[in-house]
Amino acid sequence: MKLSLVKCVSKNLFVLFLFISFTCFAQSADDFANQIKALEKSFGGRMGIMAKNLRTGKVLAVAEKEKFPTASAIKLPILVEYFYQLSEDKISPQQTMVLDSTNKWGGSGLYQYFLGRSEQKMGDAVMMMMVVSDNTATNLVINALGETHAEKLAAVNNRMARLGLKNTRLLNKMMSWSTKTDSSESIRYGVGVSTAEDMVLLLEKLYRGELVDSTACQEMIDILEHQFYSDMIPRFLPGNVRVAHKTGSVTAVRVDVGLVLSPQTDFAIAIFCDQIRDYSGSPENKAVLAMAQASRLVWNIFTGEEGYERLLGFYVDWNPFPGGQWARIFLSSAPFPHPSRKEGWQYKDRRFPYDPHYIDSSAVVVIPDGFHQGNKGETDLIVHFHGWNNDNLGVLEKFQMPQQLIASRKNAILVLAQGPWRASDSGGGKMEDDCGFRRLVEEILSLLTADGRLKSPTIGRVIVTAHSGGYRPAIYAVARGGLMANIQEVYLFDAFYSLTEELIPWLKMDKEHKLRSIYTEHLAPEHQTFMELLRDDRLSYVDRHSNKAQIVLQPTTVRHNYVINRTFQLWLQGSCLNEIMSDKSEKK
Repeated sequence: MKLSLVKCVSKNLFVLFLFISFTCFAQSADDFANQIKALEKSFGGRMGIMAKNLRTGKVLAVAEKEKFPTASAIKLPILVEYFYQLSEDKISPQQTMVLDSTNKWGGSGLYQYFLGRSEQKMGDAVMMMMVVSDNTATNLVINALGETHAEKLAAVNNRMARLGLKNTRLLNKMMSWSTKTDSSESIRYGVGVSTAEDMVLLLEKLYRGELVDSTACQEMIDILEHQFYSDMIPRFLPGNVRVAHKTGSVTAVRVDVGLVLSPQTDFAIAIFCDQIRDYSGSPENKAVLAMAQASRLVWNIFTGEEGYERLLGFYVDWNPFPGGQWARIFLSSAPFPHPSRKEGWQYKDRRFPYDPHYIDSSAVVVIPDGFHQGNKGETDLIVHFHGWNNDNLGVLEKFQMPQQLIASRKNAILVLAQGPWRASDSGGGKMEDDCGFRRLVEEILSLLTADGRLKSPTIGRVIVTAHSGGYRPAIYAVARGGLMANIQEVYLFDAFYSLTEELIPWLKMDKEHKLRSIYTEHLAPEHQTFMELLRDDRLSYVDRHSNKAQIVLQPTTVRHNYVINRTFQLWLQGSCLNEIMSDKSEKK
């Protein structure tokens, strides 16, 4: 097995890419077992795993009948018992419990840090138990399941036995040494014991609505989907996957059990690791990585996929503002990095090195409140390319494009692509490659779909805009980007420096395609040349703003850095500029 880890960015705008390639894919039980044994060796402990395809019935398993410590994964059986007692009116999510200094336990969770005395609702304690694995919350829930300590444990254990689980038992409360027994199981396994086979059986019953009733099962799945810890089963799975799971971790033990739900396949999976040598709590713990790899191996076998590339801890940091929200995402199809700038760029007497000017692969995405996809699930986009000596966050701050989008009421998502970062350079990077623009748009829509912002990644109508030196990537995005039919409008804000002939085929393709260009005096010669091209190709234009014309070339006395202000909003609205803006309007 070969591993290479490429670090990019994680939470707070940093994500990690992990590329895993196995020398061969597991096609038989022996192949799968060999792969699991190799993963076992990678962390120096013991692994038990079982996965069942809930659509086909196919099972993958290694040491599935072996007993393992559960750590906090035993909280799943506790959750099941809670829902049974809920259905029997023995317990209520609204009942309150006193939390004070006498019943706070350490380890994981937040209740241990609550000050003084407070009352907590049972339903809230259940959520804390499952989502952040709160040990104090767990003990509060256990306390409500019976009268004596033995009865509380028996309520869970007898329920599991009746459900057919042969080796699953709650052995004690969390972190409660005073109630720990000297039984062999308690000494060996700690708070709980189970097998991969038992957990998959329980998960399958949950999936099929056979625990309490279908409504209760859906509620439990919803709770499990809110799991805070995602370093194991979900880690390398594709972005369209839902994972409803419960983790467990203590010193030499790591556990994750759950349901993987997706359009491609549904499966139950339980992975136990014991006697591991890496005790660190880091996501890079060797056993944690091995479990994540095992989960992806199961996915590949059940779906027939062969890739192992996955965004690690994919997270989008959305920032709300009046009328919408924005985020900065990182893309493999962004204009840069690109081989054309591997050695940097020289402009006159200034050198712009590769780092930091051509390593930023980000895009700022702005989604207006109330945005909705079209009847066929398509998303309309506006993609903007910034000018020289700027960057996408600078555009966000300086030109009020998000505010103008909101004011226009345009039902579209705005993308501010990152070009050369603060460099005197019009290079388009990947936007100059054939179909480079299509790849950029497809990746953005796929990531927004994975993040739950969109229901599908279908491309709708596209507007391409550029300011100043951003003309080059914008024009190539139209001319060779692979989305010529989708691009309905092009807005150039003092940006028509060259490549004017490249837009002619797009304009002739459809009379509904619209070009809008506002320009200052220094670009008047270029626009005169373009007018001559249009006459040669028998294309009509107006040299003033008209919302009905296909091509509008708008001279202005507004300074170069102010041509976007107000104009962007009006063009999105399809409105006319009643008068050419003057310098006085720049400060409004």
